[in-house]
Amino acid sequence: MKITRIIKYNLLRLFRLKSGPHQVASGVTIGFIPSWLPTFGLGPILSVGMARFLKANTVSALVGGVLGTFIWPLLFFLNYKVGSLLLDRNTKVDELDEVEYIDAIEHTYTGIVSSHTSGFIFLTGAMCNIVISSIAIYIMVYIMFKTYRVRILNRIR
Repeated sequence: MKITRIIKYNLLRLFRLKSGPHQVASGVTIGFIPSWLPTFGLGPILSVGMARFLKANTVSALVGGVLGTFIWPLLFFLNYKVGSLLLDRNTKVDELDEVEYIDAIEHTYTGIVSSHTSGFIFLTGAMCNIVISSIAIYIMVYIMFKTYRVRILNRIR
């Protein structure tokens, strides 16, 4: 009950923003980007900082950052899978249960140095996923705010 109340409150906050659809969609998109990388829990803070720097809506960036925080194991798993698909290499991660935050951090930093490690696979997948998800998130949020904002607000109340 409490979680649904928190979600409803944050959705109301998001849909009541005075910003236009472009600023809100940009904010959510920018806010979701750090979720693809190991940020030691600082993803939402980085999201707000990036939104301020790029003049997007900071509240929607925080929402995007928090949304990504909840699904980081799936995002990291997708990074490994997409990277191994693009580079045609095997990865040590074959299932979602095998994704460990500490291993992803280690792989990321060792991947910067060498192109033969699983970190390079992780970073390649992350960059590809960031581009694709950013385009998809922006389009979805923009359309949702442009056409369905009033209907969604009436339904949430």
